[in-house]
Amino acid sequence: MPGPGLDASDALDAIHRAMILFSRGSRVRSNELYEGLGFVPYTLLSSVDLADCAHAADLAQEYGLDPSTVSRQLAELEDAGLLVRGPDPHHSRKQRLELTAAGRCAVATTRAAQRERLAERLQDWPRHDVTEFGRLLTRFVAD
Repeated sequence: MPGPGLDASDALDAIHRAMILFSRGSRVRSNELYEGLGFVPYTLLSSVDLADCAHAADLAQEYGLDPSTVSRQLAELEDAGLLVRGPDPHHSRKQRLELTAAGRCAVATTRAAQRERLAERLQDWPRHDVTEFGRLLTRFVAD
């Protein structure tokens, strides 16, 4: 529903502008380090952390990237001691990806720092608005 004084077209324009600004800001901040993790390593490690059984091919498909690109990025994370590859008992030709203790710590630290920044940005919002924003954003992403 459009807000006061906004028709549906105005609301779509406002959403579109906000998404462009959010995307631009995300790209600008994508090279920032969060406790040693950049945006791409954090995203990959976070995906592995949230998956029941992650594989490189699944990550490539999820992000729409070439498998060789993902493989190189995963190799860097493995070299940094944040990720290990091991046999998958259910797929003899696939390697299962798992975070190391250092990888889990880096993801947790990064996630906490990002949540803290988000909480700071929303601190002046009424609790109901924060709850509703979370609900609507989740719905938007899921749809």
